[in-house]
Amino acid sequence: MPKVVRKDIDNLNAELTVTIEKADVESMLTPKLNDVRKKAQLKGFRKGKTPMGFIKKMYGQSLLIETVNESLQKGLSDYLKDEKIDILGQPIPSVEQNTINFDINSLGDYTFAFDIGISPAFELKGMDSTNNIDRHAVVVSDKLIEEDLNHALKNSGNPQPTDEAIEVKDMVTLDIEELEDGKVKEKGWAATFDVLVDTQLADAFKDAIIGQKKGHTFQLNIQQVERDRTMVHIRKYFLNVEDADEDVVIGDEFNAVIKAVKRVKPAEMDQAFFDSYFGEGKVTSEAEAKEVFEKNIKKYYDQQADALLFKSIQDNLLEQHDFDLPSDFLKRWLKETNEGVTEEIIEKEFDAFAKNLRWSLIKGKIVKKYDIQIDDDAVFEGFKDRVRSYFGGQQVEELIVLNTANRLMEDKEQVNQLYQELVADKIFEKAKETMTIVDKEISSEDFDEVILKARQEAGQL
Repeated sequence: MPKVVRKDIDNLNAELTVTIEKADVESMLTPKLNDVRKKAQLKGFRKGKTPMGFIKKMYGQSLLIETVNESLQKGLSDYLKDEKIDILGQPIPSVEQNTINFDINSLGDYTFAFDIGISPAFELKGMDSTNNIDRHAVVVSDKLIEEDLNHALKNSGNPQPTDEAIEVKDMVTLDIEELEDGKVKEKGWAATFDVLVDTQLADAFKDAIIGQKKGHTFQLNIQQVERDRTMVHIRKYFLNVEDADEDVVIGDEFNAVIKAVKRVKPAEMDQAFFDSYFGEGKVTSEAEAKEVFEKNIKKYYDQQADALLFKSIQDNLLEQHDFDLPSDFLKRWLKETNEGVTEEIIEKEFDAFAKNLRWSLIKGKIVKKYDIQIDDDAVFEGFKDRVRSYFGGQQVEELIVLNTANRLMEDKEQVNQLYQELVADKIFEKAKETMTIVDKEISSEDFDEVILKARQEAGQL
């Protein structure tokens, strides 16, 4: 067995010296050489009769390195486990490590020096009722409820022709004719197409039609109707070019006439609307409809408020656990285990890395203290909930849910990601149970500003 000697540098750094003695190497290497010799069938020798000298010459060094490495890794792993040493990252070769000469014909003792970063010892603080955390309690205004109700009525309505000036969300039908030198081209291309007046339209084109009415004539560049459209899309959907005419050369400039304008007329506030929008018989009056919208708006804001609360809890606990980390070791470890990462990048991003590492260590303490466990059944149920959410609350066959969840369970990366999310959820619930959460009322408008600021600080905008 390898001999491991620990030398503490300080309470966060240590050096491990691992020595694999010659006798141990020989006892592990000899069976491997004999096994290769039995199987080897080299030209000029019968199978299993190749001289050991040839075997050593051809395979000896690689087998020696393999043997020493296996013993080294096992020795390190067993030592850390037996001594119950919690390390950060992985052991990395010491800068003072001497070059090892792997000579199959001159075996000896092999000594390796490793630096390790030790996980800091600390007591969990803050998970008790004396720790007060503010939570935003959003007050849902009547204005928001009215807006959602009116939006639902409009979305449930049908487009109707109108002679009024064009507004955003109107559907506009255009007749276009190809121009040549500013005039309608004889035997030029002509087409009819519809556009929805929304954010997809190019600004100049939108400005040219908003406020105009049916019958208005203007000139347009067909490539400047909507944003980021390819010529393939333009020829197919705006110019209506058939496959038989795919080689036809068509210019970009057109004369356009607004042929028709359609506007969605909001649905009537009646039982037919209630049944179609909420489900048959679930809502029977405007007051009940408003209650549903208020509940949904409140649910949305509660989710946002909980997200901010979790961040507040995380920041609070990080402030209370400002323990040191073996920073120099971690920077070396990051550089040596991430190809292409420079010291400049590590210095720039190390504070964020260290913050995440501290939070991981705090989470570990919380998980251990409260015996938080997530089994495979919980992960499977989590996947089922995620699949249902894909359908936006619509009814979906349970067989589809089960089959999709089973496929997701086969993806180790997805399983680990969901596992971490479920652990975070459990930690959040435990924090809310043990800490004192103080609701602070805030208007939806002010809360929207808080969310915008939080996203900006997180780099999401």
